Amino acid sequence: MTREERFSALAHEHSSSLLRYLRRRHDGSGATSADDVLAEVLLVAWRKFDDIPAGLEGPWLINVAQRCLANDRRKQGRRKELIVRLRPRGDSPSAEDEALAVGAMRSGLAALKAQEREALLLSAWEGLGPQELGIALGVSENAAAIRLSKAKAKLQTQLDAKKVESF
Repeated sequence: MTREERFSALAHEHSSSLLRYLRRRHDGSGATSADDVLAEVLLVAWRKFDDIPAGLEGPWLINVAQRCLANDRRKQGRRKELIVRLRPRGDSPSAEDEALAVGAMRSGLAALKAQEREALLLSAWEGLGPQELGIALGVSENAAAIRLSKAKAKLQTQLDAKKVESF
């Protein structure tokens, strides 16, 4: 039996129980679903397929699912923190102010070059520092830090311009 066939059998045997496990623990908020987390679990299982202990596949996969859920929660937390930092200061913002802030952020991000946007999002949402960012982007740590700095400055300029337009 080939590696692909063995993996397919493993996925077939454990996917439904893993999905039930994830649905019970995933709160459903944010950009991902339990199905997305299951896909991440299976990706990790594929990458580490030869390390899965025989006869203990289920518990091993649950451990991976726990870690994937934790990663998903951290990502959601970073996204929420970013939105909170971008909200106008002062009294509780109105729904209109929040919608305007989200719209300004989206248009500001869309105005960035793809490489700058990716550097900014990897830093903000994934929590990558300059060294990790350099590895993720395939550039030196210095180049990653410069790209991130430029992206932040351009985004700030875009957001400031939106503030001026709204007054």
